[in-house]
Amino acid sequence: PRLLVDSESVVIGVLAGRPSGAAWDGVIQDVARLLADARRRCGVDACVPTHRRGTYAAIHTGISMGGGQTRPNNLHNDPDRQRVVDELLADSGVRRVLNFANGAFQVYAPTLHQYYKSTLDRVCQSDPSLTRNTPGNSFAAATFNLGPQTVTRPHLDHLNLPWGWCAITAMGTFDHTKSGQIVLWNLKKVIEFPPAATIFIPSAVIEHFNLAVEPGDQRLSITQYTAGALFRWVKAG
Repeated sequence: PRLLVDSESVVIGVLAGRPSGAAWDGVIQDVARLLADARRRCGVDACVPTHRRGTYAAIHTGISMGGGQTRPNNLHNDPDRQRVVDELLADSGVRRVLNFANGAFQVYAPTLHQYYKSTLDRVCQSDPSLTRNTPGNSFAAATFNLGPQTVTRPHLDHLNLPWGWCAITAMGTFDHTKSGQIVLWNLKKVIEFPPAATIFIPSAVIEHFNLAVEPGDQRLSITQYTAGALFRWVKAG
């Protein structure tokens, strides 16, 4: 693991790496296959969508707030996509990926993790219909980036908590020494980001993107985050 620090030695992110042992490679490979299958089941293999972050398929899950909503809600998917999401969240490998990031968050930023967790606890207590992605997870939402080549444009996740962290776990079949690096534009950093690794960055305030992978390679990812509006909603009582 490597810490990202600013000019005053304040930790602003972490290259958290991965759990030790070869078993994690198998977990990541299985999850990557599930995400690729989810892309096919969502019907976007033949026509991969383009959106503000890039040209790749993605589905979202968890709890969020924004767009004029007056209270937190579960992220909405159509029935077919929701079945795909539910099956992903029920998979033990997917849950291990989500929970590893949550655990690493607690280790490297315990105060921030507790703020996320206590906020989400209060949000969920306010409405029993709201559903965490995994029990005890401090992140309110997740995005499954289904590829086939998840290559993002320079962007900010401006709706997230500005000083908060976003967890990104990469997976797929690409040589991280030659492609797929993550670029933190404001920090003037280009960082090798191998499959199976997780990184935490303040994605709302640091412009970021990842470089293209070779033709025929596959890059997928899972991101976890919490909308800033949830913190404001709790603060407002």
